[in-house]
Amino acid sequence: MPCSRRSLLQRTGVVAGLATTVSAGCLSGGRESGYRLVPHEMDATLADEFRLVQPTSVEAETRIDYDTETKRDWLATLFDTGDVTAVQWPLVHPDDWGTGTRPRPTFLQRDGGYHEVTTEATRDVERERWLFAVQRTDETPPDGATVASEPFDLSWRDRDTLEAAFDAVYAGNDGFLGQPEVDGLRPVQYHRDMEPEASELVPEPPFDYVDHAGDTYRVVVEQRTVTVPERTFAVEQVASSRDAFESYVEETVPDARFDRDAFSEAVRDVLDAAVDSEPGSRYHEEPPLSDGLATVLDRLGIGDDLESHESYDDPVAFRNAVASYDGDWYLFDLLVKP
Repeated sequence: MPCSRRSLLQRTGVVAGLATTVSAGCLSGGRESGYRLVPHEMDATLADEFRLVQPTSVEAETRIDYDTETKRDWLATLFDTGDVTAVQWPLVHPDDWGTGTRPRPTFLQRDGGYHEVTTEATRDVERERWLFAVQRTDETPPDGATVASEPFDLSWRDRDTLEAAFDAVYAGNDGFLGQPEVDGLRPVQYHRDMEPEASELVPEPPFDYVDHAGDTYRVVVEQRTVTVPERTFAVEQVASSRDAFESYVEETVPDARFDRDAFSEAVRDVLDAAVDSEPGSRYHEEPPLSDGLATVLDRLGIGDDLESHESYDDPVAFRNAVASYDGDWYLFDLLVKP
């Protein structure tokens, strides 16, 4: 018998916690502290929601994506041997899950069969890489400095690198891509598909400053040891027909099924308010949790890993808990703001 998603998460070591308590809830689109339950109704069937039609479209965790051929090679190894190890390629996406992550259910169709891909191991590895960044400056470049302006006489790869460096200056969320920093910047990292030997930008770029869109940028280049995620994926065929595949997904993927007749009025009130809200609205509660919301979160598997509200110093999110309600499938997010 196929194992449930919750039992799989127990084996892969999702961070655990505890939640209890009581209060009333409302709909809100604001920025209040507390708990927000956000449902997203699925446009596709449950099986199609988690089937990757084009796995090579999954982007690497880099500012310049890996080449498609690299991803095809990894996929070929995965199906030839049953597993593959890839650096910075989240074929199975790690969804935010409180202070940690949990793997998103992921299925591929190949050679007439349906296959489940799981993350067997994740670890950090070190790589020696060239880093290229630009820093906006209001100062006039010093005498003797080389200043480049558009159109840039560079190869297509170097033009992409320069454009990615410009984009990084205004990136709204640093996250993983900002590590390591170069003088506080978020650099472009040269990876396996970006040969430094073929680039004019490293180790010595042909210019010291760049004029771009009316601004002046200082160029920064360094070689450093960086820490990046390495994941080992495994694949297993789970069905040989579409009907069998849909049955497997509906049996193993959902975190919860909410039958309104099986739950209290408090639970129904939370779910009705959440799913009937206008786009952009949120079901919001101030702590402590009401009985209704606490029950919903426990059923979604979030309650096991939710810490007390006062223990969070920064906002956290639990993403993509899967549940049905009134015959429809939803992805539920819980957003917690201190």
